Amino acid sequence: MSVNPLEVVRKCISTEIAKELNLDHNVIKELFTVPREEYGDLTIVLSKTFKDDIQSDKLVEAVKRCSYIEKAKAIGMYINMWFNKPRFTELVFRSIVANETNYGIYKEEKPKRIVVEYVSANPIHPLHIGAARNAAIGNFIANINKAVGNNVQTRFYINDVGRQTAILTLGVKQLKDIEPPKDIKPDHWIGLIYAITSTIIEIISIKRSLEIEKNEEKRKEMQRELDGLLIDATRLREQAPDIFDTILEKLKNMDIEKEISKIIKGYEKGEKEITEIVRKAVALCIEGISKTLQRFKASIDIWDWESDLIWSGEVDEVLKALKNMSSEYKGALAIDFKILLNIESIRDKLRIPKNLEIPPLVILRSDGTTLYTVRDIAYSIKKFREYNADKVINVIASEQTLPQAQLRLALYMLGYHREAENLIHYSYEIVNIEGTKMSSRRGKIITLDSVLEEAKMRSAIELEKKGMKAEDIAEKIGVAALKFYLLSVTPSRPIKFSWDNVLNFERNSAPYLLYTFARTEGVFRKAKELGIELNWIRILSEADTSFAENNVRRWRLVKIISEYPDIFYRCYKELDPSIMAIYILRLADEFNSWYDEEPIVLESNDSLRKSKLLITYSVNQILKGALKIFGIEPLERL
Repeated sequence: MSVNPLEVVRKCISTEIAKELNLDHNVIKELFTVPREEYGDLTIVLSKTFKDDIQSDKLVEAVKRCSYIEKAKAIGMYINMWFNKPRFTELVFRSIVANETNYGIYKEEKPKRIVVEYVSANPIHPLHIGAARNAAIGNFIANINKAVGNNVQTRFYINDVGRQTAILTLGVKQLKDIEPPKDIKPDHWIGLIYAITSTIIEIISIKRSLEIEKNEEKRKEMQRELDGLLIDATRLREQAPDIFDTILEKLKNMDIEKEISKIIKGYEKGEKEITEIVRKAVALCIEGISKTLQRFKASIDIWDWESDLIWSGEVDEVLKALKNMSSEYKGALAIDFKILLNIESIRDKLRIPKNLEIPPLVILRSDGTTLYTVRDIAYSIKKFREYNADKVINVIASEQTLPQAQLRLALYMLGYHREAENLIHYSYEIVNIEGTKMSSRRGKIITLDSVLEEAKMRSAIELEKKGMKAEDIAEKIGVAALKFYLLSVTPSRPIKFSWDNVLNFERNSAPYLLYTFARTEGVFRKAKELGIELNWIRILSEADTSFAENNVRRWRLVKIISEYPDIFYRCYKELDPSIMAIYILRLADEFNSWYDEEPIVLESNDSLRKSKLLITYSVNQILKGALKIFGIEPLERL
C-alpha cells in the first residue's frame, strides 16, 4: 500500500491527462499544488507544457475520469479539483493502517552511506546553548536519513590541537591535580581552569603593554579592557581561589607566548609529558560533554582526535601534496584558488557562494605549525574513506562558510573530486539570549546543562499545576521542549531564546505536541476500558468513510493527514526540520479543535465512532513518527 495517498491521486489524474494529450504523466505530476479551501482540494497550474489550442474543457473531462475526483472546474490558468470525499478518506485510512508509523516516510531505492559530523565543540569547556542547536540539528539529520533507509554514522571531531588547548594545558601544568570536585561535572571544571588561565594571560598581556604604551588614547582603551577583565577575574577567583592564585603566581613572570608555542609544537610532535597532560585534561572535558549529549538524546558513534591525524602521518601526507602546489602569501605557504574559482562549473559543483571572496589558504605558519584547515582536509578524507561514505555532512555554524569553502576547493585541487562535491556544509545561525554576551575565554557561557536543568525545573512546575509529580517525566519534557524549540526555526535564521516559547503547554511547543499525543493515547485507553477492540484493519472495514462528507473540520483533518508524506519528503530533501515542525503543530491544532467539538469513544453511531477512532489513530501515528525523527520520546500520559 502506498505511503502517499496524495501521490496516488496525482498519478491517477496525470495518467488520464497524459492519455488525452499524449504526454508523459511525470511531466504533468510536477504541475500540482494544494489551493486554498475555497478553490478545491487540488489544483493543476496550466503552463507552457500545454499547447495553446488545448481546450480546458477537455482537460476537465480527463481529470474527472479519475475515480478520486468528484468535480473539476477550469478557471483561467488553473484547473481546480474537488475530491470524492468517501473514496479519498478510505485511501488515506488504508495507507495509515497499512504503514503505521512508516506512513508518509519516503524510502531510498538505493540507500546511501552518510556521515554526519556534528557538535565537535572545543574540548576546553562545557557545551553552550549554541552547541545545543548544532546537536539538535545533527541528530535530526541522522534520524531522518536513517528513516529513509540510508546507513548513517555520526562523528565528533575532538579539536585537541591549537592555541586554545595549549592555553588550557598551560594552566593545567601549574596544578598538582586536576581531578574535579565530586559536585562539579568534569567539563565544567576544565572550563573553569581554561577561563581562569585565559583571563590571567590577557590581564598579564595588557599590563605589560601598558608599561610601554605612550599613546594616551590607546592607554585609555587598554585600561577599559583591563577593568572588564579584572571584574571577570574576581568572579572566577570566587569559584576556585586556590586554583586562581596558583596559576596567577606561576604565570606572572613567565614568557607566556613562548610556553604556549612550546606546548603546541610539543603536542604536534607527540612529546610524552605534554601529550599526557593534554590528553588527561581533554578526556575529562569530553567525558562531561558526552554525558550532556546522552542527556540531550544526541548520540555519537565515533569520537575522532585531531592529534591522531597528525601522529598517524595523515596530515603530513596532505601537507606534502599541498606544498607541491603552494606559493608564498604574506610570509607563509598558501594555496591560491584563483584558477578553480574562474571556472563556473566547478564553483557550482562545489556550491561556492557567488559573492564569497576566497583568499589563498595558508597551510603552514612561519613557525612550522599547521593550520586547522589543513588538518580538516585530512579529516575529510578520513571520513569518506573509513565509512566508504557517499556523502559527508558537516553541521557547522555559518561563520565557518569561508573555511568550509576553502576545504572543498583544496580537496578538489588534491584530486578528491568526488569528496569535494559530496562534502556538505550544513550551515546554521546563532542562538541569542537577551542581555547575555557569551565568552568561554572569560567563563561567561550559558551551558546546555544549565538550560536543561532549568527546562526540567519549569516542566516540573507546570506538571504540578496539573496535579502531577514525576521527575522523569519533567526531564523528558524539558529535553523535548528545548530540542523542538531549536528545530522549529529554519536553520538559516538566528534564534532569540525565550522560555515562554520553549515551555508553552498551550501551543507551538514540544509540551503541546506531547500533550496532543498523550490525548490520542487517552482516547485508546478509554476505548479499551469500554471493551472496544482496537483492531485497526477490522475498524477500517467497518468505518463510515463518508463521515467527512458534510463536515468541514473532519474533512480538513483528513486532508492535513494526507499531506504528511509530501511534508516528509520535502523535509528530507531540504534537511529543514522547521518544515515538519510547522506541519505537526498545524496537525495538532486541527486535531485539538476537533477533539473539543465532538465525542469520539462516546459516539453513539458505531461506524461513525470507528471513523473518528481512525482519525485519532492517524494523528497518533504521524506524531509518533515525526517526534522520533526529532529525537523526542512520545509520552503516553501527560
